[in-house]
This record gives sequence, structure tokens and C-alpha cells, in this order.
Amino acid sequence: MVASIEGSTFSKILQHLADKSWDLVILNSASDIPDSSAVKASLGKPELICGGIPAYIPDWVLGEERDATEMYLRFLEIHCEGNKSP
Repeated sequence: MVASIEGSTFSKILQHLADKSWDLVILNSASDIPDSSAVKASLGKPELICGGIPAYIPDWVLGEERDATEMYLRFLEIHCEGNKSP
């Protein structure tokens, strides 16, 4: 499932990020991450996709789910318009 979250709800949801079972979090920018060391630690290091947009695989994603999420990120890196050469 892919979902988009916008508006004031977005920041509220990020505050409770670990309560969700998301395998991949794609933000408009790293500045969208709440000022919470727990949230930042669980997100880890971003992968930049689609022209520099940060994507995170949270630390709770393990095993086959993590493998599948990493494959999806590779797909985005290859096929996203922001990554294509002119």
C-alpha cells in the first residue's frame, strides 16, 4: 500500500511514527522529521531518491519486508524522473 499524507495531520503522524507499521517513509525534505531523537534514531540514514528526496526504511523493518522495501527503493532510484539524465 502506498499512501500520501499532507497538511497538519502529517506532522502529528510523524510524532507517532513508531506506532505505525510503515516499511518506507518518503518525506519532502529531512526538515519534515520532528525534533525527536527517538524518531530520528528509528528512521536512520536516508536514501536520496527522485532528485534528492529523502526516503527512510525504519529500523523496525526486518527480514523479507526489509529486502522488499530495499528493492522498491532501488526501483525508484532507477525509474524516478528526477533521477534521469537529460
